[in-house]
Amino acid sequence: MSTRMQPPAPGREDLSTPSADALAPLFEEAVSATGASRRLMAGQLNALIARLVHTEDPGALAHALHGLLGRQGVGDLVDEQGIPVSIAATRGLLALPHPHPLEVPPERLKAVYQYGFTVTPAPAKGMLFVLGVASLVQFGCFIVAENLRNNSHGLTAAGEAPLAPPPVSTWTEVLARWGSELWLLVRPGFPLVQFVGAVLAFFFATVAADTTRERRMARRIFLGLGIVGIDVALAAPAGDHETWGVLAAGVGALIAGLMLRASPPSRPPVP
Repeated sequence: MSTRMQPPAPGREDLSTPSADALAPLFEEAVSATGASRRLMAGQLNALIARLVHTEDPGALAHALHGLLGRQGVGDLVDEQGIPVSIAATRGLLALPHPHPLEVPPERLKAVYQYGFTVTPAPAKGMLFVLGVASLVQFGCFIVAENLRNNSHGLTAAGEAPLAPPPVSTWTEVLARWGSELWLLVRPGFPLVQFVGAVLAFFFATVAADTTRERRMARRIFLGLGIVGIDVALAAPAGDHETWGVLAAGVGALIAGLMLRASPPSRPPVP
């Protein structure tokens, strides 16, 4: 039986011994593929472009990349990380020495710029559900606390004076007193601040924040609301139902911020 090795398929051998001539065959193979294979081959093509920038003759590679950008469907070929081949090819041209970056068409430069800063829409439905549940829990805790406050006069079930609290250590007593004073200070308006802050942050994240910088700002606002709400709830006296509402609102804001962070990579339309 012959042990002679068969020649590799066109385009694939160039990944081990890359050259600019491998781009066109690999592109045609990727365009004809479907599903996961299409994304995988797009990733191979993008990786080959990045490698050729450091190994291939700049003039030959620039000619091949311009030819690749002129092919139909180059902007629709996207790898598993969400990077279109057209973006990878344009970045390859920009990485070449002078004068090749000057040959990049303005529309390609604009596409690269927009790709780096545009983000996908925020998960509005998921965030609205989380924040809505947190607000309902907070409102319910507020109603329960008000009813208990109206029906209770600080006496035990036997009608006697309240039982004396158990002795506490000095540092625990200081922390408890500080938490009680802080809670009495912020108690009247803090739940409203949480609600209004969450509403404004939600509209900012879902309507206005369409760039990476704005999305990061919206995420930080939610995380800040969540951390502050949780800190205030933990510092407040135990047993107050309103503190559970503050805690629920804080956790909801924290989850909303994490949902923004988990958004998928951007895939804006590219030519």
